[in-house]
Amino acid sequence: MARCQLSPQQLQDIRDFAAQWGKIISRRAFGDAGPGQNVDFQVMEDIAHAAATGLSEGVLATLLGQQADTLAAEPPCPDCGRACPVRREERPLAFRGGQLRQSEPVCHCPDCRRDFFPSTAPAASGQPRLQPRRAADDR
Repeated sequence: MARCQLSPQQLQDIRDFAAQWGKIISRRAFGDAGPGQNVDFQVMEDIAHAAATGLSEGVLATLLGQQADTLAAEPPCPDCGRACPVRREERPLAFRGGQLRQSEPVCHCPDCRRDFFPSTAPAASGQPRLQPRRAADDR
């Protein structure tokens, strides 16, 4: 799969946009008047960290879901080519600053008796495979 990169300017634009949400989070935490004199910087930092983690979880869950939705309903087995239905398995996924539960697409080929993770594009020629092809006599 080709790697997509965002430019530094695009990443800065996203950061600037997310920073605007700081006003909404602040109002949610303390109302329009803001924090009182009894709120120290540690509390403010805890709120910012919780907001950043929640934002990361939401973005990653959305992007992973959109990416999974682009898969074929029955992708071919990488070994034999048989169409195999996609099912979902929940699994934890760690990311910088937190973790989330991902509904990961998984396929099982009954002919090859193997599980595989479907992809949107076949592996390029000469690229390493996660599992080597098995010889016909191994089945």
